[in-house]
Amino acid sequence: MSEKLRHKTAAIAGTVSSVPGYPTKLKVYLNNASPYWQACYFEHGTTYRHTTKTSDKLLAYEKAKVFYEKLILKKYQHQAHLSNHVVTKPVVVQADHSFKEIATQWLTRQATRWTPAHKYVIEKRLEYNLFPYIAKRKMQLITKADLLGLLQKIEARGAYNLTRRLLNDCRQIWRYAMVLDICKNDITIGLGDVLHTHTVVHQKAVSIEELPDLMRTIANYDKEDDRICCYALQLIALTFVRKSELTYAKWHEFDLDKALWKIPAERMKMRIEHVVPLSTQAIGLLRFIKHTYPSDNYVINKCNADVPVNDDALIYALYWMGFKHKMTVHGFRAIASTALNEHDFRSDVIERQLAHAEPNTVRRAYNRAQYLNERIVMMQWWGDYLEKITPFSSRKSC
Repeated sequence: MSEKLRHKTAAIAGTVSSVPGYPTKLKVYLNNASPYWQACYFEHGTTYRHTTKTSDKLLAYEKAKVFYEKLILKKYQHQAHLSNHVVTKPVVVQADHSFKEIATQWLTRQATRWTPAHKYVIEKRLEYNLFPYIAKRKMQLITKADLLGLLQKIEARGAYNLTRRLLNDCRQIWRYAMVLDICKNDITIGLGDVLHTHTVVHQKAVSIEELPDLMRTIANYDKEDDRICCYALQLIALTFVRKSELTYAKWHEFDLDKALWKIPAERMKMRIEHVVPLSTQAIGLLRFIKHTYPSDNYVINKCNADVPVNDDALIYALYWMGFKHKMTVHGFRAIASTALNEHDFRSDVIERQLAHAEPNTVRRAYNRAQYLNERIVMMQWWGDYLEKITPFSSRKSC
């Protein structure tokens, strides 16, 4: 006898998926009764269902998240729940919240998961690009056309990456507002399809053949009251760390006797401690900086040990030297990678020194000192390679 036919509202085999990052009992699936993805959540013997009204699985995930969050919020505000719990101050949802107010609330909540530097970046992104135009407007009165017009103005400046980041910020802010029942709809849905597709443009870097001219120009940098940028750029070249990893470096991270620099996890992009072997050239340069700019706090500072150099100081120094549109601070990483690969150092060793992401999260937690002996040899070779181009401040005044 053939298998009994399933009801048309039953999930089609193979389509049931848990929503990433949410409880496994929150799922999306397809059935034969609708072309749209369905969301369901099972709890204490009850199944809650909701149609996402979209055939796009990624959008279905997002709508399922909103469905779940509204469900949970409704549950914990239900009288049956409140009667069994002491509520010192009832939650009152007001209908006329401004965009800035909700965005600030969202920022405050998210900040517990971010580094202070990351929170600052997002805060300034909203402050400079959105607040001047919609800060005081009521969230529920801002339309999809309003937001699209604002994002397209930013896009017209050529700031495609910034536009995408702002759209992502707004998407999370509107989702947060919907959970609070301040907004009924997520006006950010579909806006990504209208904006230009972002094309990744790699950071500018000079060629290996042009490297000697770059290093000599840096060594001769003599802009008044900005000599620290000369030394910082030389250190970046020697260690090829990311810009913020150097500009926010503090002296306690360095062990010059052991020739090691340990960058703490909270300052690393991947949130894993990173070990940088120091060449004799890097050690000499660091001792020179310590002597010239006495400090027990930030390594790269301008007369005030408690304040690091401005975030844009190093790129502006390169502009002043005539390398605008030719070289970026990040470009030193590409140059080092190219040179080391060309001289037959193992790619795994190079990638580890660049602190690139390890896809396996278990291995990532244990690889901070991986290939350390090979990396020590490689970093000394790189220091010798650069010193052949031009002496550093440890050997000759920069």
